[in-house]
Amino acid sequence: VLSWVMKNTVESNVVGLSNWADQGIFYASTHKKKPSLCITDETLELGDFYGKSFEKVTITDIVDSSLDFHMNRTGGLEELNDDMNAIVGKIRERVRAYGKDFYLLATGCDEECEREMELEIEREEECEVEMPSMKPSNEKRWNFISLCSCPFACIH
Repeated sequence: VLSWVMKNTVESNVVGLSNWADQGIFYASTHKKKPSLCITDETLELGDFYGKSFEKVTITDIVDSSLDFHMNRTGGLEELNDDMNAIVGKIRERVRAYGKDFYLLATGCDEECEREMELEIEREEECEVEMPSMKPSNEKRWNFISLCSCPFACIH
């Protein structure tokens, strides 16, 4: 049980690390900038949602692509002030320290699509195990007269 708990904890931390980094980079890239930069384009096409194949990618690669996406969208690293540049540096440092040996299946889709894909993967992982058919045993009739009478009962 303990190894199962540890394995699940590590897996959830790995997923959380990439989400944490993406949100931190998004914050740093939009901090004190035009409010329109805080809005990302909505994905409406099915091909954009599901058209890309799964590939095993390191967390550092996922975070680097997130950094590229947000920096291209908002003007680049040179547009960040010193505080936000430091935040991005710390995020990259922590991802390299804690996520360098871990891989995730990535599709390149956005968070909404990722949540839907996680549900699909969970459904696939759930499997019903069919129990082999068994012949029921025959019940024996009870002798209720002997059950209801007790020769050793004493009434005081």
